[in-house]
Amino acid sequence: MFNGIWIPLVTPMRGGAVDVSSLEALTDRHVASGIAGFVALGTTGEAALLDARERSVVLQAITEVVAGRLPVVAGVGGIDTAAFIDEIHRLQTWDLAGYLVSAPAYLCPDQAGLIWHFEQIAQATERDIVLYDVPHRTGVGLAATTVARLAQIANIRAIKACARERFAAFGTLPIAMLCGNDDSFLDCLRAGATGGILASAHVCGDLLAAVQTLFCAGKGDEACRLFACIEPVVRLLFAAPNPSAIKAMMSLDGSISAETRMPITPAPDTLLRRLLVARATLDELRASMPAYGAVES
Repeated sequence: MFNGIWIPLVTPMRGGAVDVSSLEALTDRHVASGIAGFVALGTTGEAALLDARERSVVLQAITEVVAGRLPVVAGVGGIDTAAFIDEIHRLQTWDLAGYLVSAPAYLCPDQAGLIWHFEQIAQATERDIVLYDVPHRTGVGLAATTVARLAQIANIRAIKACARERFAAFGTLPIAMLCGNDDSFLDCLRAGATGGILASAHVCGDLLAAVQTLFCAGKGDEACRLFACIEPVVRLLFAAPNPSAIKAMMSLDGSISAETRMPITPAPDTLLRRLLVARATLDELRASMPAYGAVES
């Protein structure tokens, strides 16, 4: 299951509230696009800024629209392991394939503490667990030896890898690796990744899927050329705090509002103008490339 391009869905907002109708329309559009799955309530979904009621609203909207057609994984983060487990128990209500679980933030436990943390979480549910190695947010990274040990647990099935320096080590382990660092996607594929959870897939999922299709078909040079064309746009999407640039680019066609929740500030007008050019660049690239059987954006 953990392969291909997954979308960590943004949470559309309007007037300070979750824009449910836009979220439903966005979800439905991506279900039809051919993506591999969804991550709800991730960093790109501004989950840390949503209260418990809003998180429930978001999950209800996504799972009702998806209706079992694709897997949905929910993000779970925080500081206290017991709170992680409480949240997982609360989320059992919805039709989820599993949970994307980070290390405890701020505490910076050692590797033994990380093993204990993930073991407790794996024991709390029969659903699949995707480990989330994101040290620039949590303050601590998962060592390859730690992941190797955790991979022996039956429901720990994959890892979202964001630290380029550990791609090669993770790629040798008996666990699916999904790239979580958009501009390193091709490097992660070279290290053995089975796909990616990529925020940029909101606007260029078809092209990212084409990169993977080419790479897996042994056409590495073509994959490299295509990714080189996409990469400047991908970098631009992270030129402001995530997900403000992504929301801004999506707002250009009116599909959602560019609104974010403070302290995530909206993308400035100068960036919006650059995103408008980037959108045209993607459209020109699509028009000039052959059909690789990739998902539609």
